[in-house]
Amino acid sequence: MSEDLKFIGNNIRSFRQSRNWTLAQLASKIGIQEGPLGRIERGGNLPSATVIHNLAQALNIPIDALFAPDPSRARAAATETDTAHVTIEADASVPPKALLSACRKLMSAFHTLEEILGVQKHALLPLSIPFKPDYTGMEQLAAQVRTAMGTGDAVVFDYLELFENFGLRVLLFPFMKPANNFDGLSFFEPVHQNAFFFINSRKNPEKQLFCLVTELGKILIFNQMKIRKETLFPDTGPASESRPINPIRAARHFAATFLMPDTAVRSTVGQLGITPDTWTWDLILRIKHRFGISTEAFIYRLLELDLITKDASNTYIQKIKTHYQQTGFGEPDASRRILNANGRFFDLLLTAGRDETAGQKIKDIYVMVEDLKLVKL
Repeated sequence: MSEDLKFIGNNIRSFRQSRNWTLAQLASKIGIQEGPLGRIERGGNLPSATVIHNLAQALNIPIDALFAPDPSRARAAATETDTAHVTIEADASVPPKALLSACRKLMSAFHTLEEILGVQKHALLPLSIPFKPDYTGMEQLAAQVRTAMGTGDAVVFDYLELFENFGLRVLLFPFMKPANNFDGLSFFEPVHQNAFFFINSRKNPEKQLFCLVTELGKILIFNQMKIRKETLFPDTGPASESRPINPIRAARHFAATFLMPDTAVRSTVGQLGITPDTWTWDLILRIKHRFGISTEAFIYRLLELDLITKDASNTYIQKIKTHYQQTGFGEPDASRRILNANGRFFDLLLTAGRDETAGQKIKDIYVMVEDLKLVKL
């Protein structure tokens, strides 16, 4: 084979290794012997049209990805099929192409850094967990995920680090117009059983955090919808139920109970001797800050758990809504959360920068980081 075409074999090997498949496993999937496939990967032979077709089918990538001379372009070409934009609403707004393009660039950059350093690409958290499709089921699902993360009902200070410690990829950057109204997007990566979360850094930290956990809920729902091949949350319910379950309410309820577990909230309130009619504004701000959520979300959670009276909740909800109108949805100063964003990405970038053979790749990623204004703390 011409030296100029050896990149084809390199691409095949890269896609195979990214899936943790042996040479024999891929050969079996495409119907040839291990020896001929090995020669193709080493650049000794060119694959036939049939083998190319079978490779694209087995690897679930477009044929163009096999013929990209630059490895980063090969990954970018494969990203369309290697990852699925997660949506669970039939009438969900379609993200602008510019935002989807930015997300795919960041996913490709993340993959490049992982490959330079040879780090684990699989999530250490199961992203396909059976659940009962109702509000109680979502509470149980949130508890299962927290148990898998080893947090139980404990209050967690840094959820971004927690997610990243389990191999999930979280990236914050400012969504540009006309995408600036989107809170976030997520992508599921079946090959690595992992996910990417893209959060709009223009939103306040409390909204960013709630969005992140809601997107995790969407992924868990999305995967079960794919497995069961049925509508899990029909938008109907008993006449007595004021808020019948549907996919987005399910994801948000997952987020609320994940961030504010029943036991943790009750324990905190009980230890302080607060009764439903003795809440003060300062107490609400102080305690909600521990959970990292918005004041409004905390008040609604207290009401849901019968830990605050209806009259008191109405008073404080009106007070915070007035504050939001005056500040553009800013949280009161004393209760703002600080998020340490993009820690894993920049850790990988700095570490990979020591690899002299990856110089141009690292430079290209830094250019992209500047262009997208990726948050760095």
